[in-house]
Amino acid sequence: MKRIDTYIIINIIASCFLLYSLYERIYAGRFIIKTQRKKISVLYTAVLALYIYITGASLLDYTRGNSVNINTILQGVTWIQICASNILIRVTLGITKGGIYSGDSTSSHFTKWGRIKSYAWISDNKIQFELLGRENRVVNTELEVNEKPKEEVDKLLNEFINKKDKEINEKRNFKLKVSIALIAIIMAIGYVNLIKISKPYMVQEIKLSEDEAVAILKKTWKPLEEFNKEDIKSREDFNKVFEETMSKSMMDDLYEILVDTKKSKDGDIKFKEKLIVPTIYNTKMSIEKAYIKAPKYKDENKVVNIAEELIIEELGRSDENEPLSHSKKKSFYIKNPKGEWILNSITGLQSIQSP
Repeated sequence: MKRIDTYIIINIIASCFLLYSLYERIYAGRFIIKTQRKKISVLYTAVLALYIYITGASLLDYTRGNSVNINTILQGVTWIQICASNILIRVTLGITKGGIYSGDSTSSHFTKWGRIKSYAWISDNKIQFELLGRENRVVNTELEVNEKPKEEVDKLLNEFINKKDKEINEKRNFKLKVSIALIAIIMAIGYVNLIKISKPYMVQEIKLSEDEAVAILKKTWKPLEEFNKEDIKSREDFNKVFEETMSKSMMDDLYEILVDTKKSKDGDIKFKEKLIVPTIYNTKMSIEKAYIKAPKYKDENKVVNIAEELIIEELGRSDENEPLSHSKKKSFYIKNPKGEWILNSITGLQSIQSP
């Protein structure tokens, strides 16, 4: 599961891009000349509609007091903003009150009048603009004009080019600032509530020392190290050996690893031959990382009751102490009713064949 605070940071970055796109669109104002109507992306529109529905349904469930998947909500908000931003950059190309929209069939770029140095007709219906780009570098862009006669376009361009932005948009500046401020406030309120919803699901990683991790691993696998196959006559006998250090699901997995279920029957358990379960007692492995995933806000966590989880990552080592990339192991622990750590599952290296 991706960290919730990472999702929130991604969403805030996406909001900044969306806010900037909205600022440009509002600043541009109405189109005076539309030169090319761009097709709205069916893909982004469909994805936008889908995530509005999914996110809206999840938020509605939350308001009703039902349990929700917070990642679904955060992913939904992310995709809504990404799709909205992509739809905004696909606006019609042309000349507006605030500048020009130029570009190609996939995107458009807005340039204020104050950043346009000059223009020239390069064909009967195509204009080349000389723009000031980043760091005042001069760049060229082209725009097709089909609706208006040359004389009208020349008159319009000569009226706006080289004028300061304040001169053109003086009457609209206040409206622009108010609009953007209102949108920013709405976004901020939305994030305050989103963080409030997310807090019960937030977790933190509490680092464990190598000695602590080793002690836990030794306790977990000591019953296997002292294991006597002759004493195991039934599945019940098997479970009694590991019930203090493993969960029911882990005991089931270990049983499948060690026991030849096809040859076994109750009262006559047959163990697989030449098979070793790599543990801290019989395999050279180093502790790469050990940490506890615990609720970040314990008071808030009472709402959803996320359990603590201990994770130990191990890496196999050769006799020369070189790391073995194919011998990775990750152990997941939960707490039993007594508050003690017990092994719940393992990923990676689970068994090896003995010589």
